[in-house]
Amino acid sequence: MKKLMLTIMFAFTSVALFAQIPVTFQVNMGYQIRHSLWATTDSVVIRGDFQYDAGDTANKGGWAGYHFLMQPRSSGDSVYILAVNMPDSDAAKTFNYKFVEVINGADNWESRSNRTFVVTSPSVTLPVVNFNDQKDTTVATVKNTVEIKVDMSSYLGTNPGQFDPSKDSLVVVGLSNWDSPPSWSVDQSTFTGNRTLQQDLIDPTLFTTTLSFYGPVGDSVEWKIKAYPDANFGNGGGYETGSNRAYHFVSDTINTQIIGPIVPTLVIYSGYTSADQNITFNVYMGNAVDYHNKLAIDPTKINFVGLKGGVPAIGNWAGSWTVSDTVDGPTYVDTISTFKVLHKVSADVWSITQKFPAGTPAGSFEFKFGCDYPGVDTVNSGSTYLDNEMGFGVNHVWTLQLNPPSTPTVLNFIFGTQDSVGQLPTGIKKADNLLPKTFSLSQNYPNPFNPSTIIRYSVPKAQVVTIKVYNMLGQEVATLLNNMQNPGNYEVNFNANNLASGVYFYTLSAGNFKSVKKMMLLK
Repeated sequence: MKKLMLTIMFAFTSVALFAQIPVTFQVNMGYQIRHSLWATTDSVVIRGDFQYDAGDTANKGGWAGYHFLMQPRSSGDSVYILAVNMPDSDAAKTFNYKFVEVINGADNWESRSNRTFVVTSPSVTLPVVNFNDQKDTTVATVKNTVEIKVDMSSYLGTNPGQFDPSKDSLVVVGLSNWDSPPSWSVDQSTFTGNRTLQQDLIDPTLFTTTLSFYGPVGDSVEWKIKAYPDANFGNGGGYETGSNRAYHFVSDTINTQIIGPIVPTLVIYSGYTSADQNITFNVYMGNAVDYHNKLAIDPTKINFVGLKGGVPAIGNWAGSWTVSDTVDGPTYVDTISTFKVLHKVSADVWSITQKFPAGTPAGSFEFKFGCDYPGVDTVNSGSTYLDNEMGFGVNHVWTLQLNPPSTPTVLNFIFGTQDSVGQLPTGIKKADNLLPKTFSLSQNYPNPFNPSTIIRYSVPKAQVVTIKVYNMLGQEVATLLNNMQNPGNYEVNFNANNLASGVYFYTLSAGNFKSVKKMMLLK
């Protein structure tokens, strides 16, 4: 028994070495490019006290070397980016770093104080910053002419849910300072061209327009396609779903730059729902991080979690992402909240069941959670501080059917993770309709097995559940589950067809609950 316990302890020690938390760094070199302080042969690296933990074994103390070399975010972009993997044993730890410009083999360090980041599971994306915090107040600009082509072949038609050119239109919106950085917007006084796209006479599936505007070489502006009229389209009235598109200024002031053909991500209403539908939104807050400051949110100090989205039932994106958005009658009888407040159902899970009345536009809609906690109103300079789950345009998506299903809809999410975890993963199924009172992990059956076996487990409350399999050396050989699950009794099929005969261990982790059991594969 003592030998078995030592083996299990070794297994968990080994697992910790392999689990990783990606941290993404971003730096804008636009100032250096514009002031001829940067050449195509130059590079930028990251140095700090995190290096050894992130795999740079040649620099145990960090702050040296060229191991963490950054790359442009895209061709011609002034923003450089790099993701490094930190061990999950560093979770909640704070590290220091700086960016270093390498010019002709010589190091040009940032002269500012050290930058910091906190390792937070499941991942960290640091905001874009300017190298050495250098930023122009004035800069020379060049004229770029751009032809934008849009492919509408997948949308065209006259039926509900289709784009009808006789009634609908497309425009280019943005090309202004939506995010920072990039730190430059188009001077609208110099903007020429028609933002409304025209249908091509030869190929009616193409819509095009040509625009001219000024900006600095090496920098970028953001834009999207928007459809009109608002009433026919989702996502706040015709805006493309997802992140903004970017245009990068080039030195070519003569030739027209061609963009596309692109296929826009539009939400076109296919009609209106025939009946009321109740949708339950659950969100796991156990590992929540504020998107603005990248700091972990203490689950015990959360005041409330809210929900806002692109259909009337959840605010239609109205409001300012502040606490005032939660105000509802009767205090202010003419006010309906645009930020729906969830209630706490367990230590880490918040929930709301929201009614989507008959007549709601059918089709896909986007939504996002936000979290209120002490001091949050000072984050992001006090602006839209509750829009702190994910970046601009990065939202959750769900589709309303014309005829709602007869069974209740329950959607499960992890704060800061875009995809839904509401559906059971492949290989997982409910064992019965009973609700267990405690977490449990049962002995697999059959045991010994060849080559597959069933593992049964119980989840008493909504929780992120992880089931993994290890060999006798403590090496992970399979992850059977890593998802948030609703309460219930479940079973998962483990197929070991590719493994050798021997003893294996399987573990279940859910919050503070952990359980380990042994099984034997005989071939």
